[in-house]
Amino acid sequence: MTTDTALIEKRQELKRRLAAGEYKTLVDVLFDWMSRVIQKITRSPHPVSPWINGTILFSLVMLPAFTALLFMGDVPAFIILMAAFPQGTLPLIVLLVYLNSLVMIVGNLFIHRVFTTFHDSVLDAIESIATLDDFENWLTSVCNRKLHFIVSLVGGVLGGSYVVYIYSITFGLFLPVSLAIGFLVVYTFIFIFLYLLLFMAVLSARLGRYHVKLYTADPGNSEILGQLANLFSNLVYLVAIYAAFFVFVIAFAGLLIQYIVFLILLFWMPLTIVFVFYQRSLSSIVRRAKWKSLSEIQEKVEKLHGVENFEDKETMDAINRLMDYHDRVKATRDSALDFRTYLSFINSLLLLLLAFILGNLDLVLSLFKKQP
Repeated sequence: MTTDTALIEKRQELKRRLAAGEYKTLVDVLFDWMSRVIQKITRSPHPVSPWINGTILFSLVMLPAFTALLFMGDVPAFIILMAAFPQGTLPLIVLLVYLNSLVMIVGNLFIHRVFTTFHDSVLDAIESIATLDDFENWLTSVCNRKLHFIVSLVGGVLGGSYVVYIYSITFGLFLPVSLAIGFLVVYTFIFIFLYLLLFMAVLSARLGRYHVKLYTADPGNSEILGQLANLFSNLVYLVAIYAAFFVFVIAFAGLLIQYIVFLILLFWMPLTIVFVFYQRSLSSIVRRAKWKSLSEIQEKVEKLHGVENFEDKETMDAINRLMDYHDRVKATRDSALDFRTYLSFINSLLLLLLAFILGNLDLVLSLFKKQP
């Protein structure tokens, strides 16, 4: 009884804190600050949309790079650099740069979708305090704003420096300071998103240890599992779409080989890891719930068997019904995933292939030209 009371209290406390908005990511804090500044300037009582906040914040952060480009005499070097790329590369790069701010917003909204899903459905089905503690630790980690800032800043410096090195080696020139600053800023925003993606991957792995109450007769068809599967499937699609456009721009610019290690480590690997982790985790939850149901049925059969009154028709009928029920539960699937889930993952990978083909369309078409 004490354990049940502690579980209920812990669950309600977590739901209260989620509903009150006590868990805030680094992006939430930045957007709250931007919203207050904009509201003060415009004298508007309404909070500003995250999309507007993100666009303005990104523009303000990129402002020093644009200012340095104009006033440090780096424009001629920038023109020379862009002349080395195919025509049409510049607008694609500009679009990709602003996409980095948008994907950060989407990633943060996705984290809040996780908060909402757990608050509305999953927390009520959790059956152990250890599971609640583990999820609370995840909440604390993903909302660790200091760690998020450090990781993003260090990642931005390392990623930006790597790209500056690539351009310097490829074109045989040192990039202007303004462009180097721009790359550092862009990759800092990328790592803000990647930090959130990392903790989604961590959650997808942790889920396998969670004790969740599912539909007793067929755990694999529980509504909660469907919600969690959709949640992570959408995440895979989000990363795939972002990575596909990134691959398209890089391939179009002719830098795919130089970026291949970067793309594998930061996009393709996390994409595959999230899919594999959440697939295995949901399957573990289903199997645990399924064997719990089977154990309860077996326990009832053992009690009836202990009576040793096998000549009693009612006793035998009860045993037979339980055995039939046991076989039906055992025959249910051990996973929440089906063919459509795997097809969705394959489609997400095909997006990357399509992006590569479009980025190298001239090369691909040349392969199909008839030789004289």
